[in-house]
Amino acid sequence: MYSAKCTEDGVNYAAVDFASLPKEELARKRRHLVCLGCGGPAYFMKASISGRAVCFGARPHADWCSEAAPKYETDPDGSGEDQEQLNNPAKRIIVDLGFGAGSTPEVDEDNNLEPNTRRRGRFQTGGSRPDANMQRRLSSLLRHLMEIESFSQSSQTLVIDGYGEFTVSEFFIPLLDATKGHAGLFRGYWGMLTDAQRTLDNTLWLNSRGRNNLSFCIDSQSVPELFKRYGIEDEEELSGAYILAMGEVSVSAYGKIYCPLNNKQLYTLRLVK
Repeated sequence: MYSAKCTEDGVNYAAVDFASLPKEELARKRRHLVCLGCGGPAYFMKASISGRAVCFGARPHADWCSEAAPKYETDPDGSGEDQEQLNNPAKRIIVDLGFGAGSTPEVDEDNNLEPNTRRRGRFQTGGSRPDANMQRRLSSLLRHLMEIESFSQSSQTLVIDGYGEFTVSEFFIPLLDATKGHAGLFRGYWGMLTDAQRTLDNTLWLNSRGRNNLSFCIDSQSVPELFKRYGIEDEEELSGAYILAMGEVSVSAYGKIYCPLNNKQLYTLRLVK
């Protein structure tokens, strides 16, 4: 997108003009951007080393919005799992935090069930094989949350080794719905990041909107591994990315809600192409 609206000052900005704002003003206003077409949450991307020009983006757009939505990486973890079709669900989803070695998810079914040769297909809230345990990686769960609205409201059970069992509808929290009331609760927080910034101690902060909204922090020692994992060169490439992070929300002395990402197995990203 070439332009977007900042809800902080009500101004419609062209990308090139927004890029020329003073550094602190830009950092603040980029968390208050919306699409001019439909009012959906937007983000700003600076010019990249590879030659990408400054631009805005937004997702999700309303169905009727004429603005184009961004495309996302199809294989964020290098596993190939996102090439698969969306499967019919089981009652229990075993969350694979080790990323696994195979390119497709595994299904562990009761011995008394006949083989199912039609596992691939569209997501359904019910089905004829409700006793199956389906194994899913975080990247696949994030794809479900992004593409299938009904998935986040399902009654399926998530089984997360070392953390317990949770109902899908109660476990996944959209980033903009996270509040201080979630402090201390282990949940899966997901949605679009507006920007990423480093502090003086080189901690990387991933932001979902303004000061009252959830941010994630990654310590300086873990940042190089993150960049290598997703093949990125600087934090600007994280603007507009989608994240699914499992963890506990904390509240700072200043009332800011945040979630440390100290374990790479507990979060996944889908980057803007």
